[in-house]
Amino acid sequence: MDTSSEPGAPSGSAGNNPALAELSVALERTTSWLRRITPRGEFNSVAMSTLDAVVSEGPQRVSDLAARERISQPGMTGLVTRLAEAGLVERRSDPLDGRVALIAATDTGRAHLRRRRAARAAVLAEHIARLPEERQQALLAAVDALTALPTDPPPDPTPPAPPTEAGVPGSPRPTADRPTGRPAAPKGTPA
Repeated sequence: MDTSSEPGAPSGSAGNNPALAELSVALERTTSWLRRITPRGEFNSVAMSTLDAVVSEGPQRVSDLAARERISQPGMTGLVTRLAEAGLVERRSDPLDGRVALIAATDTGRAHLRRRRAARAAVLAEHIARLPEERQQALLAAVDALTALPTDPPPDPTPPAPPTEAGVPGSPRPTADRPTGRPAAPKGTPA
């Protein structure tokens, strides 16, 4: 039986499925709430996500970390510098390309991440303990599904440029001055 049109049945787009849209909002609010209830540390969530990446996935290039966290490379360089000054990460030479530095977690960084997670888990456990038993069980039953979400690479948030009249995404629309979509030559210059 095809359940794709039934209410609550998963589909490829949350926009077509009110249950998935509701889940999306719930996850967004939960993420924000978790950030607010987590005891403050000296590093923000991007720094902790970066530390988590090098702890769980191994040493990485600054450019890859910047792309993963969707921040600029100079911003990631500054963040990595602060993490390194705190002794949480270190720069290592890439064994495949000595010109490239890899960012790796230190033992201190791994311990810091464990402490941060333990503090958040303690606060979260207090909140969950106040829920009715059936909701606690529902949250526990969702752990596998929630754990699987971040294992898929995120989609590119930048939609492709729409085709223009010239048919080339992002190219200028043909005009009298630019019938082929090429930039017009400055006035007074031969084309």
